[in-house]
Amino acid sequence: MVKPRLYVHSAVSERIASLPARPWEVGGWLLGYSDEEEGAIVVTHATPPSHGTPFGIRISGRRHRRYFDLAWSASSGHVTFIGDWHTHPGGLATPSERDEEAMRQIAGDPDFGDGPTLIAIAVTGRWRRPASVETAFYVLENDAPVRLQPRRIDQLPAPADRVPMWR
Repeated sequence: MVKPRLYVHSAVSERIASLPARPWEVGGWLLGYSDEEEGAIVVTHATPPSHGTPFGIRISGRRHRRYFDLAWSASSGHVTFIGDWHTHPGGLATPSERDEEAMRQIAGDPDFGDGPTLIAIAVTGRWRRPASVETAFYVLENDAPVRLQPRRIDQLPAPADRVPMWR
């Protein structure tokens, strides 16, 4: 399998980079689409964060499904669930064992489909905001996470552009 190219909309990058310091993890869903012909994954939106604990977060559909439904409807099915994002306050931008298991669980879910499974991890301050927030993106390949280098995009295709950006 060839490593896909990753494109992340500037609003998603800016939202994650502006997260405040918190002693607990926060996270949400990544929405977008994959283009198999181009070998690309495009992150168009990120749902607003849910709160976890200092040691983890459960990102369930209960809080995020309504954003997915809105994106799916507004984009006529173009924008869909492609993974999740969450923070590691004061930690590293590498997947934990729990993160890797979550990626495998998503990839094995028949409702997810056969697209690539993506995860984004942002390193935020636990008590103070760092000078910058490091965000790393990983895709599941051969049952293991592989880091992708994101390319920033400022414009979305028309179907994805119809989906509002959330605060």
